[in-house]
Amino acid sequence: MKITSFALKNYRRLSNVTLVLDDKTTILVGANNSGKTSCIGALHTFLKSPDNLKIRDISKLNWKEIQKLCERFDEEFPSTEQMQEISNKLISLLPSLDIEITAEASEAYKVRDILPDLEWNGGALSVRITYEADDISKLYREFSDARSVVSEHKGTVSLWPKDLCDFLEKGHNFSKYIKQKHYILSKGAESLANEVLQPIAQSEALRRLIRVDVISEQRGLGAEDSTDKKGPYSEKQRLNKLLREYYDRILNPEDFPEVQDLEFLGQQQTLENEFTTRLNAQFEAPFKELEDMGYPGIGGNPTVEIAAKISGMDALQKASSIQYRFDRKEEEFIPESYLGLGYQNLIYLTFRLLEFRDKWMRVGKSASSGNNVEEQIEPIHLVLVEEPEVNLHAQVQRVFVSKAYGTLRNHRDLRHKDSRIDKTEYQTQLVISTHSSHIINDIDFKDLRYFRRNDANASIGMDYTSIANMSELFENPKEALQFVRKHLKLTHCDIFFADGVIFVEGQAERLLVPEFISKSFPDLSNRYISILEVNGAHTHKYRDLVEKLGVATLVLTDLDSVNNKGHSCFPQKSEDQKTNNDTLKKWHPKRVALDELVDLPQAQHETKSQGTPLYVAYQKPTQISGKEVLSRTFEDALILANFEDDYFLKKPKLKEAKTNFESDTRSLSESLYNYVKDLKKGDFAFDCLFHLADEKTSSFTPPEYMREGLTWLQTQLAPKM
Repeated sequence: MKITSFALKNYRRLSNVTLVLDDKTTILVGANNSGKTSCIGALHTFLKSPDNLKIRDISKLNWKEIQKLCERFDEEFPSTEQMQEISNKLISLLPSLDIEITAEASEAYKVRDILPDLEWNGGALSVRITYEADDISKLYREFSDARSVVSEHKGTVSLWPKDLCDFLEKGHNFSKYIKQKHYILSKGAESLANEVLQPIAQSEALRRLIRVDVISEQRGLGAEDSTDKKGPYSEKQRLNKLLREYYDRILNPEDFPEVQDLEFLGQQQTLENEFTTRLNAQFEAPFKELEDMGYPGIGGNPTVEIAAKISGMDALQKASSIQYRFDRKEEEFIPESYLGLGYQNLIYLTFRLLEFRDKWMRVGKSASSGNNVEEQIEPIHLVLVEEPEVNLHAQVQRVFVSKAYGTLRNHRDLRHKDSRIDKTEYQTQLVISTHSSHIINDIDFKDLRYFRRNDANASIGMDYTSIANMSELFENPKEALQFVRKHLKLTHCDIFFADGVIFVEGQAERLLVPEFISKSFPDLSNRYISILEVNGAHTHKYRDLVEKLGVATLVLTDLDSVNNKGHSCFPQKSEDQKTNNDTLKKWHPKRVALDELVDLPQAQHETKSQGTPLYVAYQKPTQISGKEVLSRTFEDALILANFEDDYFLKKPKLKEAKTNFESDTRSLSESLYNYVKDLKKGDFAFDCLFHLADEKTSSFTPPEYMREGLTWLQTQLAPKM
């Protein structure tokens, strides 16, 4: 049995998304503010803490509809039919979650409470969780009563409640009037669109099937126990408190003592008796003074005695109870608060996973909390982890994520003996949200779920998120995507977190484009840009991934002119030359002839690639001393853009090229082509970079095609006003 998917509606910017879960580990990725944290928060709220839902969690798109829901009934109380209409409309505007669970026919006894009918013989089962007005008449009546006071002062002062949203936002009104309901969701026999809802009589049906545990990003090791909790599921606490909770719930020998606990308890009671005698002797004088004050002893008041209690909980009470020793043979140690946050966080995360697993499997004393342990263990354990990378070194991030699932399964009832093969009776599903490219570097991309930010459109009048299932691309990837997967693993996976992507041809562009952005495009510098070095023969292989991500993409590539025999040559118009660049031929603008490419209007460099904003820029004609000059690659284009710069003119071959150009003895395009052909492009790039670093006032003008492309990208990523 496993969770197949969650379908979430009307929750913040997640107005209508479906999250498909992997059998084991699912990784949520995406740019900042794309909805990853909202998704974790929604699952926690719907499945574990239903009262956490607040009016502000409702998608912004629905606020106006809720605000005016009761306006047409201001003058008269709605009829029963009208009241039902209000209730149904409100339900459609509030958040809801559909959960699809796949189970075998042999597991029917486990899912009996959510079976749509007696004919079910294995397969998908669906449950819908909604939020509804518990008593719509009471809600309307009390809202109307509050509004009647305000209506007398209309136009003079703004008073609460302005509307239904304002009324529900006040105090605990939302949780007072709006309650969570569960339904079995089945499809009509004739059409999948004909949904049939059957109320679930037992509200605990889902809780008996799915155990939910969460590690939120709001954890703060080093904070005292008394630290105020922030957010619905804050993790702010010291490690010693975590160990106390684990001891109390799983290890405490005083709870349901077993044979092996009796010896320890006997020793504990002996110590308690000795400590009690000692303390009462020490306090004999103060207690005598208390009696002299008239208490105790007046009117039969009790006398005061001390009864010492000693337990493992007491040993873990103080922050100093946890310490770190670097050498078991040495006596020296350091207290918990002195160790780095990264190491503390790793220990914390690991111990939380251990605690989740052992509580689920009823390890130790947790097994004695009821009568029938087998019925109590939920078939599915859903673990949600937010941003495990916080305070963790890059290498530790990779290690943690690779081992987290194994930690959650490391129990005799979850794995076959002496084997890494999981048993199928109980299913663990781990969902991790992250901003770290290091975390996803070692995982299979099919486990990724990309949260794609979308602007408002005609059908959805607000900025919203959709979720792209990467298993659709990488489950059985075609050859191009096999290259993409390998290339990203060898470079960097930050494309999954970027606001915009720039593909460049080679090392020179990889080093100098960030310099151009820093000097000439300050607004672009404030965006998270992923710059990937892929030559023109391979950039087009990223097309499927780019279209799936929907992220604004700029391709800075080369003209790569060849003659009619296919040999490299300096670019010339009207010579039947072509491009050898597969990106220009196969992706955009899908032109081969050099004359067509160099004459392409700027507006046609921009396109939509399956809805994804795309701009492909390459070398175009440059005017030097009133003459048109063509360049073939970035290096000669950079020289042309800075032709009068002393840095380049000091180079003898370039100075000679300038002289030949001015005297019309040789084409400048040819001279630069020959110069670049003999370059070591890596050395060229680093020499340029060192020059810019050494001379504080030095800067290069970007080639015109790059300037146009970067201007386009900056406009694409500018905040929408």
